Amino acid sequence: MLQLIDRVLDRFRGVSRPDPRFDVLSDPAIFRRPELASRMASALMSHDHASGLFLTAPRRTGKSTFIQRDLTPALEREHGALVLYADLWRRRSEDPGTVIVELINQAVKSHEDQARRMFDRLSLSRLKVPGFEWELKGERGVREPSLCESLERLSDLAKQTVVLIIDEVQQTQSTSLGRDVLYMLKSARDHLNGCDKLKFRLLATGSHHEKIVGLVLDKHQAFLGANMETMPTLGEEAYLRWERALHGPAFQPSLAVMAQAFDICLRRPADFHKLCRSVVTAGPGAGGTDDDTLIRFARGQIQVEKRQLFIRLQALEPIEQVVLRLLAEDGEKFAPFFPPAKRRLNTMLAVLEEGSRPEVSDATIRMALDRLCNAKLMWRGDGPYVLEEMQFATWLLERDPVIVAPAPTSPLLEGQTAEAA
Repeated sequence: MLQLIDRVLDRFRGVSRPDPRFDVLSDPAIFRRPELASRMASALMSHDHASGLFLTAPRRTGKSTFIQRDLTPALEREHGALVLYADLWRRRSEDPGTVIVELINQAVKSHEDQARRMFDRLSLSRLKVPGFEWELKGERGVREPSLCESLERLSDLAKQTVVLIIDEVQQTQSTSLGRDVLYMLKSARDHLNGCDKLKFRLLATGSHHEKIVGLVLDKHQAFLGANMETMPTLGEEAYLRWERALHGPAFQPSLAVMAQAFDICLRRPADFHKLCRSVVTAGPGAGGTDDDTLIRFARGQIQVEKRQLFIRLQALEPIEQVVLRLLAEDGEKFAPFFPPAKRRLNTMLAVLEEGSRPEVSDATIRMALDRLCNAKLMWRGDGPYVLEEMQFATWLLERDPVIVAPAPTSPLLEGQTAEAA
């Protein structure tokens, strides 16, 4: 009887099955990287990555697409994992800690509800089978289960290893609850790794290398010492041939020129695809060969993005502009409150007339830092200041430290940033 019930319960333990309505593997517009996904999935589930894996790749270079379309299916198909995915970038208006906790709690509730419906049909109030025990009636107590207990219960209910993927994990540093949840997950990792079965693995990703470095190297962070890797970006010959084939036989730029254009586009596949499509749409009327047109359009496309940044800079006060320039020059050595940095700020401001030069003091620097963070040009979280987008540093160094111009009324002044990919 117990064996029969156990087999029936297996149907309700959340074993992943493909959705017949949509097969992600069949989407011809997505370049597949099954070998990379298989290797990364095996590494994540190995003993070497018991401490967790932190994966970085620049924003919009295909990281999230790879995780959802390649890595998650590999974890489910090859390792029988139950994958939970939290995208903190798309839900950045919410507290990141709440997003993670709710995701886990909803998964537990879903599996419990499935088991409860099964027990109701069997008219049972308590069921105990090997590896699974559940009491249907009676209070479970007023204390809410810890995150560790919830993850363990979810793994036991599903009879699967729970893999929690946190995309843009640096967002957790923006709130106290987000930081606390990382410590809770660290506690869960330590406890569940000591079990006789593999119950939990954590994969955290981020689009900003410096932000993620702080999470694994800072002694005050929960995941000090966790594994960190840089995900290979696209750009190999197989990808370029695949992209060229998408646009038909009339589109025949050389692979070398495509690689150059891809670099100009900051190795962003979505932007590169639009670029190729624009060349095809322009046709012979654009003048020159496909090679010439591709490079010319690529440079024009990136110039548009630079101009958008420069428009946002024109709305900044001079003290904000020079503080941002100082960060672009110094990077991780950025220390704006020290006397040498203040002297450099004053030198940059010397281009202004004496009566219009702002004061350089701890108070004015601090206010400038706060406004730059609010404008989404700079980011701090719970660590050092860094530029919101890594390519900002190169672009900022192409212009003068201070530019005085009428503030435009473009909506770009509201601190818009590009969506993650």
